[in-house]
Amino acid sequence: MIWVEALWRLVSVLTESGPTGLLLGAGAIAGVLLVTVLTASVLLGGRTAAVNPGASRRVLRERARRTGVPRYRDPDAAGRTRPRGPTAALAAA
Repeated sequence: MIWVEALWRLVSVLTESGPTGLLLGAGAIAGVLLVTVLTASVLLGGRTAAVNPGASRRVLRERARRTGVPRYRDPDAAGRTRPRGPTAALAAA
């Protein structure tokens, strides 16, 4: 409610001063918004995406190897046991 009263007070002061005061107030508000946007773009401009969309499979695989992410292995590869499925006793229940 305080913001509404402050806005009403600002509008009444600017309208009493005429069109020049209204134009000056609008220019000041636009200037503050422009400075805010430019500051935010400078502060957030240094951040980049975690994964480059143009990265190839080889680059992503090398990155995963360096960070220690295990590779997914083929369950049907030679020397590996088959994954267990539900047993007959569980299926009957």
